[in-house]
Amino acid sequence: MTRSPSPGSSAGTAPSVLFVAPDRTRADAVAAALDRHDVSVTVEFDLGTALGRVVDRTVDCLLIPGQFGRHTAADVVALVRERHPDVPVVLLGPGGSDGDALADDPAAHRVSGDIESLSYDRLADRVRAAVARYRSSEAQRTERDIVSRLERRIQRTERKITSLHGVAMRLASVSDADDIYAETVEAAERILNLDICFAFAAEADWFVPRAQSSTPTDRELRPVPKDAGAMGETFRTGESHRAVDMELHAFGRPEFGDYRSGLSVAIGSFGVFQAVSEQTGAFDEIDLELAELLVAHTNAALQRLSFERRLRVERDQYAALFENSADCIIDSEFVDGESVIRAVNPAFEATFGYDESEVVGRAIDDVVAPDDRLDEAAKLTEMVRAGDFVQTEVRRQTANGERDFLLRSVPVGEDTIYAVYTDITARRDIEREMEAQNRRLDEFTSVVSHDLRNPLSVATGHLDLAREEIDNDHLAAVARAHDRMTALTEELLVLARQGTDAFATTPVSLAETAERCWDHVETGDAALVVASDRTVVADAGRLHQLFENLMRNAVEHGSPDESGSADGGQDRVTVTVGALDDGFYVEDDGAGIPPELRSRIFDTGFSTGTAGIGFGLTIVSNVVDAHGWTVSVGESAAGGARFEFTGVGAGG
Repeated sequence: MTRSPSPGSSAGTAPSVLFVAPDRTRADAVAAALDRHDVSVTVEFDLGTALGRVVDRTVDCLLIPGQFGRHTAADVVALVRERHPDVPVVLLGPGGSDGDALADDPAAHRVSGDIESLSYDRLADRVRAAVARYRSSEAQRTERDIVSRLERRIQRTERKITSLHGVAMRLASVSDADDIYAETVEAAERILNLDICFAFAAEADWFVPRAQSSTPTDRELRPVPKDAGAMGETFRTGESHRAVDMELHAFGRPEFGDYRSGLSVAIGSFGVFQAVSEQTGAFDEIDLELAELLVAHTNAALQRLSFERRLRVERDQYAALFENSADCIIDSEFVDGESVIRAVNPAFEATFGYDESEVVGRAIDDVVAPDDRLDEAAKLTEMVRAGDFVQTEVRRQTANGERDFLLRSVPVGEDTIYAVYTDITARRDIEREMEAQNRRLDEFTSVVSHDLRNPLSVATGHLDLAREEIDNDHLAAVARAHDRMTALTEELLVLARQGTDAFATTPVSLAETAERCWDHVETGDAALVVASDRTVVADAGRLHQLFENLMRNAVEHGSPDESGSADGGQDRVTVTVGALDDGFYVEDDGAGIPPELRSRIFDTGFSTGTAGIGFGLTIVSNVVDAHGWTVSVGESAAGGARFEFTGVGAGG
C-alpha cells in the first residue's frame, strides 16, 4: 500500500487519500485503478485506525464503501464528522436510505456504481476536486487564524506601547537614578511580561546591579566585570542581543543563574538591561523591540538626570564665580537695543563704587561709559549683540574717577550678555611709567652716543697730537683713561639698548658667531678654539654681545698682567667654545675666577681687576635672561674660567 504526503502541502502535491476497504478484493481494485489516474491511495481495513488518521489530520480525503460491515455509509460519515467537520468523504456505490442523511453535508460526495462498473476517471476527478476545495478551505481558515492571531498580537503590542509611554511620563519626574532603574524593571515585568529581568549600572570596571524583578534568581546578583559575556559586548558596542539558546550563543551563559534564553539591551552609556528565561526561545523580535523601547525611555530619563546634575553644578560654580571673582561682572539683557543691568557682583560694587540697587535696570553704557567714550561703548555693545566675543582695553567711569579696564563681553543666548571688567589701572600706570623711563633712556643713550663721544673724540685727537711731540708716563695714563672711557661708553650703550632692541630668534651657528666675534675683539696673541659646529636658536645680535664680552673678559683677566699680551708663551690665553647636551660653553685656560667671587661676577659694576669696568658680564647675564637660558660659572680643566649655558634650543 502507498502512503501519500500529508495534508497542508502545496496545491501541486498529490492528495492523501485513505480508502476504508471492506475487503482485499475491492481494496486492490480501487487502489490500482486510481493509481493509474495519478491518485495515490492508502488502504486501511480497520475503521478505528482510519478514524485516528482523521483525528491526526493526516488525511486529505476518505473513500468509503456504501456498507462497511454493519455500518452504513451514513454511520461512517457521522463518525468522521465527530472528529473532523470538513474533511471530504467520497462514498462508493449506489445511494440508499442514507441519501437524505448525507444531503446536507457539502463535503460528502457519492460516486454511484459497483466496483466492477465504476468510472475511475470520474472518481479520480471527484477526489481531486474535493481535495482542492478542502485545501482551499483549510488555507483560508489557516489564513484567518494567522490574521486573527496577528491582530491580537498587534493589539497587545499597541497596548504595551501605550503603557510604555505612560512609563516614560512617570520617568520624566523621577529624581533618583535607582528609582529610574527600579521603575524600568517593574515596567518590564508588569507590561512586557518579562518575568526575570535586571538593570545594571556601569561603574568603573564593573556592572553593578541596581534593580531586579520580583521573581527570584538562581543566584544572588553581584557585580559583573565590564568585559563579561553578552552584558559586556552589549555595553561596548551598543548593540542589543537576543539569545534563543544560550548554549549556542557566542557570548555564553549569564553570570547569575542557569537560564536558557535572554535579552540584553544597552542603557546608553549608563548600563545594561537584561531579561532571561529558563525556556529556550522564550523571546522573539517583538519582545526585543519592546525592551529596546522601554530602555530608550530609561536612557532618556538618566540623561535628563545627568544633565540636571551637571546644570546644578555649573549653576553653583557660576554663582560662586560670580560672587567671589576678583573681576567685576555685570549680568545684563538686551532691552530695546540697550544692554540693561540685571545684577552685579561684589567686586563691581567695590571697584566701581556703585551699589547694586543703584544700577540694576539701567543701561550699562549709561552707568560706566565716560561721556567722551559713549560712541565707542555703543559700537562694542552692537558687536556683542551680533554674537561676537569682545575683548579690548577700555577707559570706564567709576564713582571715584576714570580707570583702565580689560573688557570681555560674552553673548549668552539671544538676549543675555555677561560683561567682565578686569581692573588694569595699576598695570597701565606701570606701562606709562615704563614708557617715560624708556624715553629718558633714549635721551640718555643720545647723550652717551653723541654728547659724550664727541668731546672724548676731541680729547683723544689732541692727546695723539701731544704724544707726537712728547711722550711720557702721564700722557700714557691719559690714553689709558681715554680707552676706559671709550669701553665704558660702548658697554653703557649695549646695556641701554638691550631692553629696547627687537628680539627675534633664528638658527645661529656657534662656530661662525664665535669666529666673527673674535675678529671684533682686541685679543692680542690669545687663541680661539671652536670645538663644535652646532646650531642653536638665539637672537643673533645678542648672542654676539654675549660672545664678545666673554672673549674680552677672558683676554683681560686671563693672563697674569691682565693685558692680553704676555711675553712668555706660557701666558698666552686660549679661549674654547664647545657644545653641551642642551647648550654650549665658553672656557679659557687663564687665571680663573675664585669660588668665593663667582656668585657676584654678574653684578653691575663688579670687576676682579683694574682693567675692567664691571659691565661686560652684566651684559652676558642680561642676554641669558632674555633667552630664558641658565648660566653657571665653574673651573675649566686647565684651571681657567668656564661658563656653561643650558636650556638652549637646538637649531634645525
